[in-house]
Amino acid sequence: DPCYNYTELDDTWRSINNTYASVRNCDASVSWSGWYRLFINNTSAHIPDTCVARFSCGTDLALWIRGGHPKVIDGVVTRDVCGNDGSYCCAYGSFPIKVKACPGNFYVYELVRPAGYYYCSGYCADTGSINTSPTSVTPVTISPGNVTHC
Repeated sequence: DPCYNYTELDDTWRSINNTYASVRNCDASVSWSGWYRLFINNTSAHIPDTCVARFSCGTDLALWIRGGHPKVIDGVVTRDVCGNDGSYCCAYGSFPIKVKACPGNFYVYELVRPAGYYYCSGYCADTGSINTSPTSVTPVTISPGNVTHC
């Protein structure tokens, strides 16, 4: 069970509060293997599940997960990882990782090498609370009068 068999990842540079760092850290060169639990200064952390500003988390392209965090009852789920390039929150497509909620109110992640990114990218860590309410998207209706034809 990955809740009891994980590697601790305690890189303070991963913090969402680390913005415009002078050193850019890249996860593309890491040999990821197995499951990881995030910490910041010995405090349990999680990968953000909302868009993170570019140049946060000690890297160029701050990585976050789309689709929210699971509950313990959900078991292992797959979530897409996204990175904000400054113009789009999920730039360059996305790639999947596995996520599991564990008893004791923490998460473990089966991290993989960030794929398809031209920029240096790194997984973010946040020690704040997780939004447990489902994310809703409000549809936007565009009337024909608002369309510009080229």
